[in-house]
Amino acid sequence: MKAAVLSAPGELEVRDVDDAACPEGGALVRVEACAICPSDIKMFRVGHRDLTYPRILGHEAVGRIIESDDPDAPPTGTRVQIWPGLVCGACQSCLSGNDNMCSSQGIFGFNRDGGFAELMGVPHECVGNVNTVPDDIDADVAALTEPLACCVHAQDLCGAAEGDDVLIYGAGPMGLLHAMLASARGARPFVVEPLEERREFARQLGAEVLEPSGSVADEVMSLTAGRGADVAMLATPAVHVADAMKAMAPRGRVCVFSGLPKNNAAHPLDMNQLHYRELTLVGAYGCTSRSDREALRLIASGAVDARRLITMRTCLERLKDGFRHIEGRDGLKCVITRF
Repeated sequence: MKAAVLSAPGELEVRDVDDAACPEGGALVRVEACAICPSDIKMFRVGHRDLTYPRILGHEAVGRIIESDDPDAPPTGTRVQIWPGLVCGACQSCLSGNDNMCSSQGIFGFNRDGGFAELMGVPHECVGNVNTVPDDIDADVAALTEPLACCVHAQDLCGAAEGDDVLIYGAGPMGLLHAMLASARGARPFVVEPLEERREFARQLGAEVLEPSGSVADEVMSLTAGRGADVAMLATPAVHVADAMKAMAPRGRVCVFSGLPKNNAAHPLDMNQLHYRELTLVGAYGCTSRSDREALRLIASGAVDARRLITMRTCLERLKDGFRHIEGRDGLKCVITRF
């Protein structure tokens, strides 16, 4: 089978490898679509702490089951979206539904071969976390389930709900998904973004748009009748938590959604802001299998039109072109659809 194999940082090759086999008690999937995540590009450029080599990248995958060794798996021929977590199912985090915090968690495309390949093996412990994709949903659109699930997880942690004002920093794919999700929940999204083209996209989604400046907090206060935002999503590392806190309403919830560079992870905070205004500071990492199922439901129902974010579709051999499309901000999401 053809696969994109990363041998070391900077060494990515699309080549023929041995066909993936159906794991004992698991399932074998013929991949139909796999979306590119910025973490795939990071692994290619500089590596990643969770990565082992050689590795077939890709964790936003959709395909059809062509073989199964698990009687509880969906029938052969079923199109499925694969939650990328590799979890034990037995630790306290897994048993409490917080499986993204599994004590022995792995991830497809990081610790086990992923979806930038013609075939993908799903081990027994993960078969319960493949989700059936309705026949009327295209594979490329369903491939955006996992990134949307990360937004669902974060907004759940912050209790984003109908009537809330949600301030979103960054109008990349994740920020725009946050805006779509907030609207679907009956909340009002505000998006802060430096690029005019992306501000216009957010505007077309119905969001209030703001340019980054020292007056963002004042603008948010003006737009919310002096109250401030109920929720803030930091979907870019280019914003300081302290700045977001200034724009919050009493009992506002600030979510550190985007990871920060190691050399710039320490941000000073005014703890009195947290104390006197009863603010909440929340971290959000990845997504749970539960939020993944909810994300697919939102896409399937049309509540979130994820198709709008796909700006490039290409073949596996042009994977690096897809990387450049995203790195250069020429578009939003690229999906590999031809293997």
